[in-house]
Parts: sequence; C-alpha cells; structure tokens
Amino acid sequence: MFCVSADPSVLERVLRQLDGAGSVVSCTDLTQLRAVLFPPSGGSTPPVRRPTSSAGGPADRP
Repeated sequence: MFCVSADPSVLERVLRQLDGAGSVVSCTDLTQLRAVLFPPSGGSTPPVRRPTSSAGGPADRP
C-alpha cells in the first residue's frame, strides 16, 4: 500500500489504522513516490520517511 501526503498527521493516521495489516510506503509527494518505484539506474532509492506516532491511544476510525 502507498500513502502520499505532505501532511504528517495524515501519514501518521494511515499508518496507525493499517498497523499490522501489511507494508505501507509513505511518501510526501508524487516525485518521491516515483523515485521509490522507479529508481534511476545505478543509484539507490531515497529513504522513505515513516512518521513516528505521537499519540498513544487507539486509531480513529472513519
């Protein structure tokens, strides 16, 4: 699963809700997502930032 958002709170909420459901790649914009999916030949993929959770309670459900 991929989550693309420049808003750290959105990334954090998605990661909390999907915790344990599988892998989630979070990117701040589509340029970063493209770099992760299609790295330039001979280069390494850029690091993907995983926001740390600041809330200790259960995830909000829509």
